[in-house]
Order: sequence, then C-alpha cells, then structure tokens
Amino acid sequence: MKKQYITRKGSFDSGHRVMNERMKCFNIHGHTYLYELEFEFNEMEEIGYAIDFKEIKRVGCQWIDDILDHGMILNPQDTKLIETTIEYGSKLWLMSLNGKEAYCNPSVENIAKEVFLAMMVLFPPTAYPNLKISRVIIYETPNCSTICSKESISDIEANAWMAVRYEELNQYATNKGIFEYDDRKA
Repeated sequence: MKKQYITRKGSFDSGHRVMNERMKCFNIHGHTYLYELEFEFNEMEEIGYAIDFKEIKRVGCQWIDDILDHGMILNPQDTKLIETTIEYGSKLWLMSLNGKEAYCNPSVENIAKEVFLAMMVLFPPTAYPNLKISRVIIYETPNCSTICSKESISDIEANAWMAVRYEELNQYATNKGIFEYDDRKA
C-alpha cells in the first residue's frame, strides 16, 4: 500500500510574547491557535484504518488541551513573566528547543516544532507501528500559519528538546495507554 495521510484538527488559546521583538509582538498577548496534526501510514488495521481519529483526539489533542490551552507559552529567559505566571498559578509551558533554560521564543514556528516532537513521543512506533506524525500545521491568526515536518527540526533542537521533555511526554503517553477500538480484539 502506498502512503496515505489522516489529519485531526483542533484549537487552543494561549498567551505569549516574543522577547526582543521591536514591534507589537513584544507585548504580552494571546491567540486562538488552530492546528492540524497530520499522520502518515502505509498499512491499515483490518477494521479499515491505521488509527481511529478518536485515539488521536484522546492522546494528542488532549495533551495540547491539558498543557497548552489557556496557559502561557514562554521563553525560558522571560523570568519576570515566568515568575508572575507561577505566582498566579496559571498553566506554563517553557520552550525547550534549545535546552532547559536556553533562549527560545514562543513563535508559532517554534511552537509547531515542539508540538511535532510531542506527537513523536505520544505516538511512538513501538505502540503505533503503522503510523507516524508527518506534519503539524498551526495557524496563529486566520491569515498566518506555519507547517512543520521532521525536516523542519534540526538534530540539535530535537536532541535538546528530548533531553528536557521526553520523560514527561512518555509518562503522559503511558498514563493514557492504548485503547483498542476493534471489538474483536478487546
């Protein structure tokens, strides 16, 4: 069978700012991000799909909702805003593409990379052998979006991110488990 693709869409609302930007994005602001998680597969299960759309929602979309929705996404060096976010008990995601405390702005391009890497961990080949994340598309506004694929992420970024985030994402996936949708196997 040739490659085929499936896509699950969703949205999340988050606040952020782009440190050191000279125009208006330096200000604290938020967006309703629209996203698409595109997966590729070569083989389907006998039931007729590689993965049920509900499973992508249950694991991948739920992670986005649990971690990014109605929270702040910040540069690890944005210390005053981090302290304020923590003080108010709000959700906080620190960018990790350059390591745990290294400068990394939460631009839509970088957020897409982090979501892509998260999907790689949440849908590993050991659990989903016929499936892999192909692209993440995130719309920051109705007119502005980015497309991220594996080729968009350098090995340095991927390794730094995995060193910081792998364990927590792997634990999230383990806690979610895998749901069997085919009643003949359940």
